[in-house]
Amino acid sequence: MMKSIRAAVVGTVAAGAMLMATTAASAFAAAPAAAPPPAEVSAAAPCPYSGIHPVLQNRSDGGAVRHLQCLLRLWGYTSVAVDGNFGPITESAVEAHQRDCRIQVDGIVGPETWRHVHLDTTTDECTD
Repeated sequence: MMKSIRAAVVGTVAAGAMLMATTAASAFAAAPAAAPPPAEVSAAAPCPYSGIHPVLQNRSDGGAVRHLQCLLRLWGYTSVAVDGNFGPITESAVEAHQRDCRIQVDGIVGPETWRHVHLDTTTDECTD
């Protein structure tokens, strides 16, 4: 079952990356010449982020939270908005993912939860 879930997630990631790249390319084509190129989006890095992965919890905010929310949406938690605000919906999704991955359920995103939320470093225990 895990292989089919992982294949579905990877397929969804690839489709999302293609859609995001197409949308970004269209938006870039209409932008003024001085606009920077769109961020690289790929199946390997569907939620681009170059910052640190700090400990996050309810009431955290910023780019790391947006990155987390994007990753949670890839896992199927579509009620999570990618708005950079770690509120009760993001916290519930984190707790559900922690439960699915059989790690400590506390709603706090520390090193272990970061590892399990990233598609390339997660483990077979995650059964979302």
